[in-house]
Amino acid sequence: MQPLTVSATEPTKGRRCWECRRRRVVCDFSIPECNKCRAAGVECPGYDAKKPLRWLDPGRVSSRTRKKKVAVAQQKNEGESTDDQDKQPVSADDQLQVRASNVPRVQLVDKTGTIVQAVYYYNCHILPEYTPLLQLGENPFIMAFPMSGVQYLPPAIHNTLVSMALGHRFHQLLPQNSRSDLCELRTRYFHHRGEAIRSVGEAIAMPEACCTDLALNGVMMLLFTDSRQSTSPDWRHHFACAMKLVAYRGGVENLLQSAPHLRPMLLYFMIIGVVSNTTTPPSDHILASADTGSIKDISQLYGDGFFPILLCPPTLFKHIIRINHLRRQAFSSPCSPEHLQPAATDLLGQITAFLPEDWATSTSAPDEAILLGHLYRCAVTLYCLLSLQSLSLFPHSAQIRAMKRVHAANLTQHLRLACASPGIDKCMLWPLFVAGMAADGDLAICGFIEKRLTALAAGVGSPIPLLATVVLKRAWESGGVGWDECFERPYCFVV
Repeated sequence: MQPLTVSATEPTKGRRCWECRRRRVVCDFSIPECNKCRAAGVECPGYDAKKPLRWLDPGRVSSRTRKKKVAVAQQKNEGESTDDQDKQPVSADDQLQVRASNVPRVQLVDKTGTIVQAVYYYNCHILPEYTPLLQLGENPFIMAFPMSGVQYLPPAIHNTLVSMALGHRFHQLLPQNSRSDLCELRTRYFHHRGEAIRSVGEAIAMPEACCTDLALNGVMMLLFTDSRQSTSPDWRHHFACAMKLVAYRGGVENLLQSAPHLRPMLLYFMIIGVVSNTTTPPSDHILASADTGSIKDISQLYGDGFFPILLCPPTLFKHIIRINHLRRQAFSSPCSPEHLQPAATDLLGQITAFLPEDWATSTSAPDEAILLGHLYRCAVTLYCLLSLQSLSLFPHSAQIRAMKRVHAANLTQHLRLACASPGIDKCMLWPLFVAGMAADGDLAICGFIEKRLTALAAGVGSPIPLLATVVLKRAWESGGVGWDECFERPYCFVV
């Protein structure tokens, strides 16, 4: 006799209908439909080996999200004993994750995510460090970046902002971590920096686009980021490109009239040019920033209040331009610098005659203004003496040596007060460097300068203060070389 076969409608032994299996109830295996489904008022799906398909109403979802295994693993880990946790070694990556738990993740997965995280990082972790400076007066560089504008950023500025945020975070974490632990941050920084350079290159290569605000903004942003995040002098290429774009649009004065919204960017551009000339061999000066004609542009750009970034009184900043101009002139005529000595002496007298108390009356924070006025008067005086003496415009006399000692001691005293003030301490790079150059072997001053520069590097998230320490140590070890002998290439000690 042939064995009986189970028909498609007959339930296989032990197999419940699909509805009873879903509801997890005991099926009675009735045919053609089970009594449990009939009692529940639902259509019995049958006993087939494959689950039959069901049409759902639009917008209706029948599946349920399952718990992730990660969450189960976390619950399991939380339930483990403390003794077991103590036995497990903590890796360097785990330590880094703990330290960075209060900042945005660096796992930047797409273009939108990268720029949003970069802007969030700037607004929440960089900007608050500088907001105390707003007590000194209006500052065009201290403002939050609107999230609503993120979607309109061109690729050049997009990648520049991301690289700036990654570079800042890298150098803030570096003192407590090795470079290998921060390899991913560094890799992403170079990736976005390369993308920014490529985007800027494509923009300025098009004749119809190179004279637009977009192209100029891209080059300027790249200049600002590289001058504070890179220890190489490559930022000079960006500066030269920006100068050509500004000249193409009629110069600074014409550009201010046609595009007044570019005023803060142009001011920062000129600050970099002027300050970098102070720590650059005269043969390699940026000529536009060493020309006294730029003094007119500086006055038009800012006025007489607090000078942003440097917090230098504008009058003293103009004297820095005049010192740079004299250095360039003395270098161009090394055989007969005597005709420049009266100009150097007159300039030194104008610097020492500056009265911080008179200038402070025109500011909104007179106490801080008096401190900064005295601090920069000492710093600019020392820069004038050291740099021009290196070019034989001042003699190596006892009077000059005594003058340098007095101003170096006063500058160190003022720096101790300024570095203890929130916000102001972030803007002391150039005065700290000048004080280090004037230390003259004083171990106490050298130790103070080195300590403050190291702290400043982590505070502002930049390697430039550490680069300043390297240059200073080389000068200290040389035993008192001249100002210009310390710089074999251009440096920019402004953040």
